[in-house]
Amino acid sequence: MNFEGFYDLLLDNLKKLLYPQDWIDLDLSFSKSELLALLFVDRYEEIIMSRIAEYINVPMSTATGIVERLVKKGYLQRKRSEADRRIVVVTPTDKGKNLINEIKEVTFHYYRAVTESLNEEEKKLLGKIFIKIIGTLNKVTREEQENKPGTTMIKKIKIE
Repeated sequence: MNFEGFYDLLLDNLKKLLYPQDWIDLDLSFSKSELLALLFVDRYEEIIMSRIAEYINVPMSTATGIVERLVKKGYLQRKRSEADRRIVVVTPTDKGKNLINEIKEVTFHYYRAVTESLNEEEKKLLGKIFIKIIGTLNKVTREEQENKPGTTMIKKIKIE
């Protein structure tokens, strides 16, 4: 399939991916960054702001604003770390956990609908293709960042 064929297929079916009634019924009045932050916090259940900023690739001040909006909406909360009282961690509230569970249920519903139509070999192939697509997108993004004029890449050095 060439690009034009792929693009036409995607355009003809995009509404099936983005607008099924299940998605419309969910409260998804979030920006992309807010949704990513909420999903990321849920994954770890307790996380510091710098990890959120790093994950969504924004400055700390922007991440703070994103988290603040989610706190005001009642999806996240800030609290002191049990291990080190100087550290503030972000955790999901019950309202946030409930929303994430609804998102996971809808996502699983569609995942199951797709994978039930595949045999085991096709499921394995789909997984391999998906991993390859993500790897390629990560490589392209990394190369674009490295080649962007005036941008310096920060190298992380693990200190033991």
